[in-house]
Amino acid sequence: MALLFSTGERYFSLAINFICIAAVSRLMDPDEIGVSVVGMAIMSMALSAREFVSTNYLIQTPNLSREAVQSAFTIMALFSLVMAGLLLVFAPLIAGIYEDPRLVPYLRVIAVAFLLEVFAAPTLALLRRDMAFGRIALINIVSNGLSTLLVIVLAVMGFGYMSLAWGWLAATTMIVASCLIARPEFWIFRLSLARWRTILTFGGYNGATLLLQRLYEQMPYLVLGRLLSMHHVAIYSRSIMLCQLPDKIIIGGAGAVVLPAFAAEVRNSGNLKKPYLKAIAIISAIQWPALCLLAIMARPAVHLVLGVQWDEVVPLVRIIALAMTFSFGFDLNYPILVSLGAMRDLFLRTAIIVPVSIAVMCAAALVGLEAVAWSLFLIIPFQALVSFHFIRRHIQMEWSELGRPLRESLVVAVSSAGAAFLVSRWLPFGPGLDFFRLGLCAGSALAGWLFGIWLTGHPLGDEIRFLWNRLQAVRGRQISLG
Repeated sequence: MALLFSTGERYFSLAINFICIAAVSRLMDPDEIGVSVVGMAIMSMALSAREFVSTNYLIQTPNLSREAVQSAFTIMALFSLVMAGLLLVFAPLIAGIYEDPRLVPYLRVIAVAFLLEVFAAPTLALLRRDMAFGRIALINIVSNGLSTLLVIVLAVMGFGYMSLAWGWLAATTMIVASCLIARPEFWIFRLSLARWRTILTFGGYNGATLLLQRLYEQMPYLVLGRLLSMHHVAIYSRSIMLCQLPDKIIIGGAGAVVLPAFAAEVRNSGNLKKPYLKAIAIISAIQWPALCLLAIMARPAVHLVLGVQWDEVVPLVRIIALAMTFSFGFDLNYPILVSLGAMRDLFLRTAIIVPVSIAVMCAAALVGLEAVAWSLFLIIPFQALVSFHFIRRHIQMEWSELGRPLRESLVVAVSSAGAAFLVSRWLPFGPGLDFFRLGLCAGSALAGWLFGIWLTGHPLGDEIRFLWNRLQAVRGRQISLG
């Protein structure tokens, strides 16, 4: 039931965000979107700095007291106040570095949203700890819906890049109000430093890890905005966004459930190797065919989501989609190490991969935008190898054990992508959107995917049959009641 609620909410949010991206991409030019991307990259760094007081401590710790919750809120509020103040004061300086004064009002509005967010964070963590994903889903659905509606309305009215800043502020305000209604436990906001040492010990590794990770994720936008232009930032941002859609669709609501589920398994003295390998098998068997299909159908996908004016994105999508096939385990790395309490190894892993990745990416940025995309073929496999090395140390997994599920998933991906590629060569896409060809190509990929699952006896087949039987049982009950 937890997965059902979370999955429903995530897919609703994904649909809402898809509508927002499609609308904004048609209402704003790339230069304006580039300003918002750089602004959000800077804000992301501030958010990760706040993770030195991680709310994941409230989820992971076996014995939770009121003092611990109050201490977490107090320290998080102090961090947020400092970071928001720095953003407000230094916004003109940051804008001067990028030679774009539009960053000043953008950073100041999202700094207010950043400060407000602290009043929702502890409540959301407690709801996740209690597996109350129904309430979380409702909160996120309402806030995302309001934010998307406001962004589109403001964009139509001509507010441009500031539409996104005001939308985030509105969403944050709604989340805070919803949390207070869903769990009106005002004792959470009583100031206390009773457990500060324990919280900062946990958050030290966690905060440093997330700060490094966010630095890597946002570095392309920060570097491209400084070396090239806001236009190039927007092109790269939209390319990455499109290539991340398969992950968001695949993981869906599972992402919010993975950490609490792994933590509960550890508390019950369970072995994480079997669920980890099963998750790898299922994710790779869906992610790989989806990314290959995206690479094959890059042009119509860009035209469908962003519009024909974003043709510069097409070659980047083809490169990045194939490079991201090596990222099949990325969504599991953080929750599995946090649930095991391996915060030091999580930090060491990140401390190894981030400097190397940033160095490669910055060197590529000096060459150009396409070079940054190609650099991912070095960066992502390197990150995957280092991550698997650290995970193996905790779940006693041999490299050979990882080989079997990946070999089966590779057959499934080749079967699916091969069918789609043959159809795309037989009926090549023209300059405009052709929904008949889109449907035929996607249908052939689905047929090839199902054939690959049947041929290999992939574990995903059992999940499909289970879901089919559940749907048939529900349908049977509906018919009998009717």
